[in-house]
Amino acid sequence: MSVGRPHHHSSASREEGLRLSTMPAVGSFGNGKIHTRRKYHSRFVNKTGQCNIHFSNMDEKSQRYISDIFTTCVDIRWRYMFLLFSLVFVVSWLIFGLAFWVIGLLHGDMDHPGGDDSFVPCVTQVNTFVAAFLFSVETQTTIGYGARCVTEECPTAVFMVVFQSIMGCIIDAFMIGAIMAKMARPKKRAETLLFSHNAVIAMRDGKLCLMFRVANLR
Repeated sequence: MSVGRPHHHSSASREEGLRLSTMPAVGSFGNGKIHTRRKYHSRFVNKTGQCNIHFSNMDEKSQRYISDIFTTCVDIRWRYMFLLFSLVFVVSWLIFGLAFWVIGLLHGDMDHPGGDDSFVPCVTQVNTFVAAFLFSVETQTTIGYGARCVTEECPTAVFMVVFQSIMGCIIDAFMIGAIMAKMARPKKRAETLLFSHNAVIAMRDGKLCLMFRVANLR
């Protein structure tokens, strides 16, 4: 197995961030050239149109992103957007399902699974946590299969139904608005704008001008 010799000039240029350039020698005989070193600067904007900026050593960076949660939801990737979308709904269903289960537990609904006509539960046919979770899903998504419903026995349960309906509308508006704003962002707009491969410098109106062509496919 053979091992190639390392190129010292290329590794040194990468480490130091320098680039070699040649220029003709001034005041010398023949076609002599002088090798100079030019410092290499990274691009501020990539050729794809994305800003080549990385933030570091920022105080309370996570809190700054959370404070503007709507813009954060619009900027994150689609996979994280769908994950957040699903988690928000599932967590809200679980929280309100737990609330209905606790209300029924305190009222004694779990001790009367059915068959006792003299007992009026807070929510009919909600005797387990799974049933309370299903009732929470039905309430927030306005499905309403008809098997479970809130009675007038517990004002707290009535309040929770109203509160969950309001919170469900707010969550729907927020998530749908974030998805629509993300879909409407013109990230792919640059693919329909074409620039000429060559630019020229020519006289125009008595002045030297840098000219290139731009084509809009739309």
